[in-house]
Amino acid sequence: MSGYDAPMLAAAVDPVSDVLIQYGAVGVISIMALAAVRVLFNRMSTMADRERERADRLEEELRKLNETIRTEYVNTIATAARAIQDANRAVADALSVVRRS
Repeated sequence: MSGYDAPMLAAAVDPVSDVLIQYGAVGVISIMALAAVRVLFNRMSTMADRERERADRLEEELRKLNETIRTEYVNTIATAARAIQDANRAVADALSVVRRS
C-alpha cells in the first residue's frame, strides 16, 4: 500500500476524519465551536421551555388564589354590611328609647 492510499482509506472510513485531515486545526476549532453553540442553544431552549411551563403553572395558581380571595372578600364584606345594618338598627332603637324617656 502506497502513502497515497492511506488518506483515501481514512476518508472512506470516517467523513469527520476527512474534514479534520483536510482543514486541520481550523477544522477542529470550527467543529468544536459549532458543537459548543449547539449545546448552548439546546440548553437555552430547554431553560426557556422550563421557564414557560413554570410561568404557566404560577399564572394558574395566581388565578386560583385571586378567585379564592375574591370569594372570601365578598363573603366578608357581606357579613360586615349585615353587622353595620344591625348596629345602625340598634343605635336607632336606642335613640328612640332615649327620646321616649
